[in-house]
Amino acid sequence: MNLFGIIMITESRPEFSQARNRFLRKHYKTPVRFILSYLGEYKFLFILSLVLGVIQSALFLMLPLFLGVILDVLVNPTELITKTFPLFLLLIIIIIIVAIIFGIREYINRWIGANVIYHLRNDVFSTIQLMSFYWLSRHKTGDLLSRNTSDINLLQNFLSNGLQDFIRQSFTFFFSFLILFIINFELAIYIILVSPALFFTLYQFRKRMWPVFKKSRETYADLTHEIQENVQGIKIVKSFRNEDYEIHQFSKINNEYYGDSMNIIKIQATFDPIIRLIDNIGFLLVILIGGLLVSGGRMNFGELFSFILVMNFSIEPLFFVARFLGNTLVTVRETCARIENILTSESDLEESTNPVMNSTIKGDVSFDKVDFKYNPQDKHFILEDINIKINAGETIAILGPTGSGKSTLIKLIPRFYDVSEGKILIDGKDVKKYKFESLRKQIGYVSQERVLFSRSIKDNIRFGNNDLSDEEVKQAAKIAHIHKFIEKELPKGYDTEVGERGVTLSGGQRQRVAIARAIAIKPRILLLDDCFSSVDVDTEYEIQKKLKSFIKNITTILITQRLSTVRHADKILVLENGKVSQFGTHEELITQKEGIYRKLYSTLKVEERHGG
Repeated sequence: MNLFGIIMITESRPEFSQARNRFLRKHYKTPVRFILSYLGEYKFLFILSLVLGVIQSALFLMLPLFLGVILDVLVNPTELITKTFPLFLLLIIIIIIVAIIFGIREYINRWIGANVIYHLRNDVFSTIQLMSFYWLSRHKTGDLLSRNTSDINLLQNFLSNGLQDFIRQSFTFFFSFLILFIINFELAIYIILVSPALFFTLYQFRKRMWPVFKKSRETYADLTHEIQENVQGIKIVKSFRNEDYEIHQFSKINNEYYGDSMNIIKIQATFDPIIRLIDNIGFLLVILIGGLLVSGGRMNFGELFSFILVMNFSIEPLFFVARFLGNTLVTVRETCARIENILTSESDLEESTNPVMNSTIKGDVSFDKVDFKYNPQDKHFILEDINIKINAGETIAILGPTGSGKSTLIKLIPRFYDVSEGKILIDGKDVKKYKFESLRKQIGYVSQERVLFSRSIKDNIRFGNNDLSDEEVKQAAKIAHIHKFIEKELPKGYDTEVGERGVTLSGGQRQRVAIARAIAIKPRILLLDDCFSSVDVDTEYEIQKKLKSFIKNITTILITQRLSTVRHADKILVLENGKVSQFGTHEELITQKEGIYRKLYSTLKVEERHGG
C-alpha cells in the first residue's frame, strides 16, 4: 500500500507521518519500481487497459493479412470481385473496433496517470514539510522546486501512456515477427539476420545516454535554483548594480545545460540514422528476396504485399521501443531516483513513540549540559556546556557578539534542531518526549527573516491557528502595534494581499505582522529573534508596553540589541563563543568586573544616545 492509499490529502501531519513510516518499510530494488508501486491502487484498470492494448495491436496486425487476400483476388482475373466485399466489411468493422478500444484505453491511461501524479506530488510536498531544518539546509530550494514540478511532470506521460505503450508496442513488435514467420518462414529468416546489429545499436545507445542525461538533470536543478534565488533577491542585485555579474553567472550555468542538451541531441542524431539504416537494409532485403520468391513460385504477390505491410507496421513499434529504452527509460530512471530520494528521506529529528500524556506546558525551560553542532562530523561545537534554568513567566534577554550562537540556542527549544549532547527540559520533561505538533503549537517564534506568505494580512496572522476569529486576529495586531496601520493605510484592511514574501510592506511592518502571528497562537513560550531591529524606538516602546500585559505569564526569550529591551528583562543571558559568559539580572551583571556584559551594555547606551 502506498502513502496515498492510506491518506488522500495530508490533513494531519501525524497521520501522514505514520502512513509514510509503514510505506517505507517495504524494499524496492530500483527507484523505478518504487514509483511504479503507486500504480498498485489502479492495478485492475492498468491490466484492463493492457489487455485492451494487446487486442488493439492484434486486430491492427490482422489488417495486412486481409489486404493480401484482397490483393490476390484483385490481380487474378479468374477470381470474382464480389469475394472481396465481405473482407472489406470485416476490415471496416476491425478499424472501428480498434478506434473504440483506442479511445477507451486513452481515457483509462490518462485517468490513472493524472491520479498517480496527483498523489505523488502531494506525497513529495508533504515529505518536504516533514523534514528538519538541517535536511532543508542541505538541499537547494531550486532543486526541491524542480523535483516537485518538472521532475514529476516528466513522469506524467510515462505513467499515463508511456509504460502502457511500451508493453503494447513490445507485444506488437513480437507479434508482427510471429506473423512474418506465418506468412513466409524463409523470408522471415533473412530479416532475423539484421536483428543482432539492431539490438547491439540499441544497447550502445542506452549505455551512452544514461550518464549524459543524468548530468543534464543535475545541471537543470542548478539552473532552477539560480533562477529562484536570483528572482527572490532581485532588489539586492539592483541595489548593488550587480546585474551584469548575475547575468554572467546565469549564462555559465545555462551554457552548461545547453552543452548537456547538445550532447543528448548528438547521441540521438548519431544513433537514430543507424537504426533507420539497419531497418532500411532489412526492407531492401525483403523486396529483393521476396521478389525472387514470387518469381520462383514459392510465394504469391498477396503474401509479399502482406509481409511488407506487417514489416512496415513493425517499424513504429521498433522505433518506439528504441526511443523508450535509449531515451525515455534513462529519463525515467534518473527522475524516479530524484523523487525517491525525497520520498525516502529521513529527518534527523525523531518523534517520541511514548510521548508525555499531558502536553499542556507551563513554561519552565532548562538547558542541562547542552552541546550542539549542526553536522555530527564537525569538529567544533556551536554551543558548549549550556546550563541555565528559566522559570515560567520570566523574560530573558540574550546578548552576545555576532556568531556567539544566540539564534541557534533558541531554535533548540522547539526542536528545530536536536542537541548533540545533554538535554533541554520543558516543565522538567525532555523536549524529545513531546509530540512536535503539541510542542510547537505552544511556542511562538519570530525569526530574523520575517517571512510572510502571498496571502492576506488576516491569513498571515492566523497562520498558526486557522480557527482564530477576526477579533482575535485584530487583538494580536493591536499588541504588535500594527492594527491602526492595517485599518487606515491598507486598501482592503485585513483582507489586503501582502504580495510574495510580504514585499508590499516595509521591513518594520513585516516584522510587526510576524510578531502578531506569533502572539495570535497564545503561546506558553515566546521566542523573539532580534524582532525589533527594523522598528524605531518609539514603535518598539509601544509594542513593549502592550506586550507587557500579554507576556506576564508567558516565558519570553528574546535576542536583542536594544538597551530598553534589556532593561525590562527579568534576567540576561550573555553568550560568548558558544558558551554562557554571564547569566543573571541587570543589577547582578552590571557590577561584575569580569565578563563582557558591562562592555556590551555601554556600547548599547552609546548607540541609543546617537540613535543607532
